[in-house]
Amino acid sequence: MLRQLTLDEVKKYIVDDTVRPHLSAEFRTTGNRQVWGLFEDQYTTEDTPSDEPRAVICVAYCHGVPECEYELDAFSTVDTAPVLEPPMYQPEQSGHVNRFDTLEAALEYASEVQGELEVHDSGTITNRFGETMIYDSEGNLAPCMRTSMIQLEQNVATFYTVWSYDRGAGTQLVNELAEWIHENRKDIWRWVTLSPLTEMAEKFHLRNGARFVERYGDCQTFEYTDQVFDLDQRMKEIHEQQEALEREAPALE
Repeated sequence: MLRQLTLDEVKKYIVDDTVRPHLSAEFRTTGNRQVWGLFEDQYTTEDTPSDEPRAVICVAYCHGVPECEYELDAFSTVDTAPVLEPPMYQPEQSGHVNRFDTLEAALEYASEVQGELEVHDSGTITNRFGETMIYDSEGNLAPCMRTSMIQLEQNVATFYTVWSYDRGAGTQLVNELAEWIHENRKDIWRWVTLSPLTEMAEKFHLRNGARFVERYGDCQTFEYTDQVFDLDQRMKEIHEQQEALEREAPALE
């Protein structure tokens, strides 16, 4: 049985998240982000069903496929497509501890490779090529370069962390939530993951039928769209909706 978790429940269970434990419960449950749990069927007859989840998953509805945690935040926080501008210098950003005590030290180190860097009034940092800079997984300033377009609508469901308490429950939760989104969120057109660069994550998603998409600085993405999405059926539904609206519209005099 699928159920969306409350803020208090999320605070309780995220201590078991080994992928992104640094993301707060507030982050996971605000913006266009949700946390779901897979529970035992309440009508089970063999044993009294447990109140504890068998697996937990976090999903964000995004403008396109995020390529890092910073984009995961930016793409799912706002309703309109964001303009990517890295936030002002902080000792810790996107869960990665910065190597430097001051912004000046980070700029000096990065300038050896990136050339002269410019800090704008908004806090955005750019290199000599005009590329915006973010802190990478090692705490260094590095260019934030995208490999795909940002969508105008938040039509991508991004699973960014999942953990299981029962063998096989993680797989079941991914598949059931993907199907739930397919049935209840007609605005969603893609189902992807933002996964760590680990062999375990790669085997998990490929074993469940996902397609590998791309590797980035400190993560990799896989896609489940083909498993849950039928383009012909969706276009048929859209055409039927359009025809219904045309029939209901008052005739022009």
